[in-house]
Amino acid sequence: MRSTTRSAVRSVAAVVASSVVMGLGVTPASAETLTVVGHRVHQTTMTGDTGGDFAAEWANRHGASVEWLTFDVAGIHDRLYREASLSSTAVNVGFAANLYFTPEFDRMFLPLNDLLAEHPIEAFDELPAGMLDAMTIDGKLYGIPFRHATAALHVNTAILADLGLEVPTTFEEVLEVARAATHQRDDGASVFGLVLDERAPTHITDIARAQSNGDFLTPDFDLRANSPEMIAAVQTVKDLFEEGVLPDNFLNFQTEDAITLMQQGRGVMAISPFGRNRNFNNPAESLFAGDIISIPVPASATLEGFDAAPVRTEFWAMFIPQNSANHELSWDFIRNAMTVENTIRGALNGNGPVRPSAYDDPRMAELIAYAEAEQAVLAVARPPLPGWRNSARVIDIFKEEMDLLLLGMKTAEEAMQSVQDRVTPLLPN
Repeated sequence: MRSTTRSAVRSVAAVVASSVVMGLGVTPASAETLTVVGHRVHQTTMTGDTGGDFAAEWANRHGASVEWLTFDVAGIHDRLYREASLSSTAVNVGFAANLYFTPEFDRMFLPLNDLLAEHPIEAFDELPAGMLDAMTIDGKLYGIPFRHATAALHVNTAILADLGLEVPTTFEEVLEVARAATHQRDDGASVFGLVLDERAPTHITDIARAQSNGDFLTPDFDLRANSPEMIAAVQTVKDLFEEGVLPDNFLNFQTEDAITLMQQGRGVMAISPFGRNRNFNNPAESLFAGDIISIPVPASATLEGFDAAPVRTEFWAMFIPQNSANHELSWDFIRNAMTVENTIRGALNGNGPVRPSAYDDPRMAELIAYAEAEQAVLAVARPPLPGWRNSARVIDIFKEEMDLLLLGMKTAEEAMQSVQDRVTPLLPN
């Protein structure tokens, strides 16, 4: 069972606070090639034009080179797991998403506690505790969070102004405005008041948290599919779908569909990661460039202690395969990427910075209009699901039951009880 105790990881903070972190203190082998497996976006955030290529700078300082092997999300994890399962691998650093972090990582990837103690990450204690907890098994830290995607409420202010509506400030108002903004345009096109990326538990949990801080599955694998909070959330989605507030093709919806609807002005509001602001306002693709703002998802007026809803944050972390050579060089690369300055530079290149302080930098405010809002949400957001080997199957089960609910073949209570019954045997013992 995964431990969510922070003590083993946080105990390193004392070492970090007293250490010199800018002189990396590692002597890597000369003419070494560091091979990194990840997504194209991981490469561009370390090598971009706006924030500069700090990966190449690191390589030049150490007489090394960086080779990037980039794939789609499924391809990244397939390649990384295969390489980490061999007797040896040329892959030195791999990116993995939090949902794919499973207990098997303790056999394939290197615990980082000793490296962290000997050669600390600058201002390590600033990294979000929830993310570090999610990367910890039995007190051992395996991954360093690098990039996050945290949910926001994106609002087309031009359409709201035309309809005489205000930007909502509570989740009750989100639903009211979504219903009021749903209409048919003069050209006959349907305009939907609210857009969700998809009907997965990760996304429906946003509704549950905004309404009542509910969860589908907690970090310690407490399944709450049939809880009053989740039943209320899926009922809200069903109501919005039946009323035509959600897109009529929601049962087959993909992220790309959400982007297209918002760019065309056929979606008025969307709950989607903050980074989508750039897609929604892209002047080359959007009819409403400059009109779509990104704000925290408002919490229910009845939810005490939250100014913003504690929505999902999903993130990518860096890992070192146990069977790779030169762990010190790999760790040096990770530490370089995680300095305070390079976190900001990566954000300027398009990364979602995991350091809250990065949003205070004036360079961020100049480039990213939603920086302050994203910083506020990051303080309360948390991952929607823990990672384990059956997570993909659980998501499929949830979607199957959601479809039966949306098609009127089950009630919210029946659908969520079925999820509870079907998912329980798939949870870790």
